[in-house]
Amino acid sequence: MEKLYTEKGEISQTVLINSGVYEHKLNNSKKQLKYMKHAEQRSNFKSKSNKYNEKTLMQTSEGSTVTVLFQKEGNYGDNWNYGQATLNSTANVVVLKCPDQQKACVDGTCISTNQFCDGINDCPDSSDEHQSVCATVCDGQFLLLDPTGSFRSKNFPQEYDSDMTCRWVIRVNDGLAIKITFHTFHTEEDIDVLDLYEGTGLTKNLTYSLSGMAPGNIWLLSHDATVEFHTDFINNFQGFNASYTEENISHLSNEDKINCSFEEDFCFWRQELKHDHGDWLRGRGSIPPLGTGPSFDHTLANRSGSYIVTPRSAGSLEKKFRLYSLPLSPVNESMCLRFWYHMFGDEVWRLIVTTEEGSTVTVLFQKEGNYGDNWNYGQATLNSTANVVVVFEAQKRAGVLNDIALDDISIVPGSCGEGPPEPTLVPPPITPPPMPADCGGPFDLYESNSTFSSPNYPLGYGSKASCMWTLHAKEGQNIQLHFQDVALEASYDILEVRDGIEPNSELLAVLTGDRSFPDLFSKTSQMTVLFFTDASGSERGFLANFSTGFHLGRPEPCPTGQFLCGTGECVSAASVCDGVTHCPDGSDEADCVHLITDNVTDDSRLRMQVQDHLYTVCSQNWTRGLSGFFCRYLGYRWGYHTLLKIKDGDAPFTTVGLNANGTLELKPSEKCVSENIVSLYCNNFPCGVLKVPSKSDTDKNAGRVVGGQAAQKGAWPWIVSLHWQGGHVCGASLIDSEWLVTAAHCVYGKNVHLSNWVAVLGLHTQLGTDEPDRQYRTIDKIFMNQHYNRRTKDSDIALMHLQTPANFSDYVQPICIPEHGTLFKEGTKCFIAGWGKLFEGSSAANVLQEAVVPLINNTQCQRWLPEYNITDQMVCAGYPEGGVDTCQGDSGGPLMCEEDNHWATLVGVASFGRGCGQPQSPGAYAYVNPYVDWIAETRRLFSEWNGH
Repeated sequence: MEKLYTEKGEISQTVLINSGVYEHKLNNSKKQLKYMKHAEQRSNFKSKSNKYNEKTLMQTSEGSTVTVLFQKEGNYGDNWNYGQATLNSTANVVVLKCPDQQKACVDGTCISTNQFCDGINDCPDSSDEHQSVCATVCDGQFLLLDPTGSFRSKNFPQEYDSDMTCRWVIRVNDGLAIKITFHTFHTEEDIDVLDLYEGTGLTKNLTYSLSGMAPGNIWLLSHDATVEFHTDFINNFQGFNASYTEENISHLSNEDKINCSFEEDFCFWRQELKHDHGDWLRGRGSIPPLGTGPSFDHTLANRSGSYIVTPRSAGSLEKKFRLYSLPLSPVNESMCLRFWYHMFGDEVWRLIVTTEEGSTVTVLFQKEGNYGDNWNYGQATLNSTANVVVVFEAQKRAGVLNDIALDDISIVPGSCGEGPPEPTLVPPPITPPPMPADCGGPFDLYESNSTFSSPNYPLGYGSKASCMWTLHAKEGQNIQLHFQDVALEASYDILEVRDGIEPNSELLAVLTGDRSFPDLFSKTSQMTVLFFTDASGSERGFLANFSTGFHLGRPEPCPTGQFLCGTGECVSAASVCDGVTHCPDGSDEADCVHLITDNVTDDSRLRMQVQDHLYTVCSQNWTRGLSGFFCRYLGYRWGYHTLLKIKDGDAPFTTVGLNANGTLELKPSEKCVSENIVSLYCNNFPCGVLKVPSKSDTDKNAGRVVGGQAAQKGAWPWIVSLHWQGGHVCGASLIDSEWLVTAAHCVYGKNVHLSNWVAVLGLHTQLGTDEPDRQYRTIDKIFMNQHYNRRTKDSDIALMHLQTPANFSDYVQPICIPEHGTLFKEGTKCFIAGWGKLFEGSSAANVLQEAVVPLINNTQCQRWLPEYNITDQMVCAGYPEGGVDTCQGDSGGPLMCEEDNHWATLVGVASFGRGCGQPQSPGAYAYVNPYVDWIAETRRLFSEWNGH
């Protein structure tokens, strides 16, 4: 019988069970399992199928007094039944087990997991911000409350660790600002990022996102601030060592707010990180690529001086980079804004200087074009300064030779007077004939230690290139690929490496940008290297070599009686699955729970591994809480158990129990006293539930919405807008608090520079920024399915991991993933939604659009799309006459079908098609069903999971 206990304190509206929480590290990502003593009690309960005969008992406990509040036994069918119980006294009651997405304070109060260590005391006892809970792994600090202080990356001045997050909260006296000085700063550019926020908690505002080399001094204009450092899996550098001081800036003059030579820092100039396409950078001397940007600064007129410059930003989309002043104070006269600008490069576009006063924007200055490698003087008169913000905006479009720089910005009393002479535009160059896209291949390379490179390396490759090299080793050998140099136009020019030569061979890596990459090793005797470039921009290219041999990249086998860790170390085989982590990566505890499905009855028998033995779990002492726990460990959101009679072949057995100190105890035996074993059923419920009632009278199942219509706010709370460098590029679907499902082609080439991604949840319209229901989340991991092929478009599915879990609300909910074996019939009316183009050739939608499309069988889809190979990993939807479809910008979004008339299920991921809404041109989607196990396994290995 499952029990709910309550003890001293207060009770929440929803009564849940108490639990002991017990830690046990597992798997190669060093996560922590937390074992629960007792099961969850729900006010609404459901008992489904004749296999699931559930007993529920609600009790309260006050001291030694236990009162039964509610009890039911038996199977009540596939229905939700309401239960309630009156508590006559709540004086000595506390909830010890919290709902999903919440965590218990020391006094038993439940708050959101995201509210822990955010700088705000949300627990009544302030235990959510205690040093013992929040101290960083970097330097052991968390709350920095003194007027001065310091913080640093882990191991400084040695290299910091991989796959790590550290957070500090700085708080000084009210009314003061925070000045941060970086004495040393060296991280992997755009990869290992230090984020600085003004404020704390959910309302904090991202003000700086730092990476690369020393940023100088940083001003945070609030008395409290949040600092977060995130690293990826490879290429660790020295890190940083920083100090801070509190500063009084309440009496700044307009000159103090504007004047800046950028020699030490950005002074008081600000950047808009959330909606711009990147940050202005401090530069010194020449910055690659050649043919754009300054050769020296204006202040010192040499290579040792500093200026600010727009970041490299390739591609054909228009991009904006803004720089803001603080609001100016009113004065009794006009003031003259003076600055020096540098616009050099064949593809430079536009610089605009404006003032903003509330919603009023006034253009003061505008230039377009290439003015050569020269600093030019600009000026503008401000007739009024009261609450005026000065804004410098650099605009870019196609190409990479388009940098714009600024230096020596100042303001002085009085009007500017006569302007300087107009600088001379450089005439556009005569366009040379394009380099051939054909690389001369494909190439077959057989000789070990051979070297190969991109065309014309290192002088730049051609546009629209598509090249292929096939590397061969002797039968039984494998291949080691080493890149000596990689310098590609980030996110646009791509290296792809596959293990083998078949179209569905395993995808080993997708590489881009200018950085070093670890060696790649094949499992087979062949490897394919592909190189793709877009229509503009070029870097040095790449230089690579490969070698062949036996067992390359594989650690030496361990001696008999020892276990090989994923990191290559050897530990005792007796330590495998013993509940204690011995391997540095936790791999000795990573694969200890197994569900063995009976081919005849389809029942799933739970088995646990201890050392090298597999034991069937006996039902004695088993609880429903343990069922949910082990399902979450296996990569699902929820689960339940039934009991099966033992049969031949089940022995040996083990019971799962808890010691007095909270550790998990397995007791192997040749007999099962209860004569019943545990059968575990895991799923992702609750999911696919709409929290906002529909205001529409339209029966969407009765017909279709021709061409789509604006969706009601909250209609699809799992749909996510993926922003890359500040703009919407693709859709995605939220499947739990940490994970998104999207299309692999959306993240292909954008899987390296993760700091450029922002996922916007709870979004209805792309316009505006202050909707309270929106949640912005950064991305810290991307996993493309290993069989994705961009040429055949097969397996076009990917997972993205949110750096901070989402908070479920009426406008943010997870969608269901299909149950194993679920089939959706031809003709089933399903839903599509997204912010893509309204029709072919149009602009993208601002408001979320929705439509209904029927599923069609793959045979018919193949007839209508003969230029593609429609596989079993795809599903198609649309009308013979066209008119309703997904379009550019909808990629990665959901194809949603109803299951059991109420669960919204993710059946497909928008992938490709011929045009948008054309007749006999259905949309093709990655079919989610074949990837359910891959999704669960990825979630299991890489979730930031805490057992709740």
